[in-house]
Amino acid sequence: MQKEGLIQFLEELAPKNLAEDWDNVGLLLGKREGEVRRVYLCLDVDSFAVKKAIEEGCDFILSHHPFIFKGIKAVTGEDLQGKKIITLIENGISVFSMHTNFDSVKRGMADLVAETLEWKKEGVMEAVSSTTDGEEQGIGFYTHLDRALSCADLARYVKEKCALPYIEYFDSGRKIRKLAVCPGSGRSFLSSLPSDVDAYISGDFGHHDAIDSMEKGLSLINAGHYGLEHFFAPYMSGLIRRHFPEIEIVEEEIRFPGKIR
Repeated sequence: MQKEGLIQFLEELAPKNLAEDWDNVGLLLGKREGEVRRVYLCLDVDSFAVKKAIEEGCDFILSHHPFIFKGIKAVTGEDLQGKKIITLIENGISVFSMHTNFDSVKRGMADLVAETLEWKKEGVMEAVSSTTDGEEQGIGFYTHLDRALSCADLARYVKEKCALPYIEYFDSGRKIRKLAVCPGSGRSFLSSLPSDVDAYISGDFGHHDAIDSMEKGLSLINAGHYGLEHFFAPYMSGLIRRHFPEIEIVEEEIRFPGKIR
């Protein structure tokens, strides 16, 4: 089918205006014209993803994290990013990325995590826009547990539900009822969380974030940046298959970057 049809679908699914100002989303490499036959779905366009897309005969990569994020002053074979760009162009592969616009939209990343954890969203952490029926769209969400849990029990529940190989938690000692959840990296929201939040689930927390939060009575559960976002590929795979059955899909295998012994 024509590539333009798939691109329009993706742009309508997660409009660019929902992305954060600092983000870079949409068609980041390649032309809108031409045909698309096989799509490779991944979280990051790393060297592994590029190699697999080529091996699988894909002509389009759909990623969550932006393939091109910071400014590029030169595209050469002398650095990793330049090599990937050149390789993709040589193999006729376009790249489209859906990041904070997908995080913010209804039925986006936050909803996938809420459904996986079987929790009801009770408002977003950062509102971006509203749907036609007045429902807020935005980053992350708040929720209340049916019963109070210890931080250890909550961490165990998240680990099992999200199929994580490991999880890190920082226990303030307070029983947990109200939660804030932000897929990916939610470190920037730490200073603005309401005081009645008992625990915050996200990724990319540092040592001092944990120490300061526990002293304030806030428990942290670090599920990893990848841990709360690896739902992207299977979800988009199902969506594209339903709307465009003529397109073949190759899903990235789940590859947690961190390892513990």
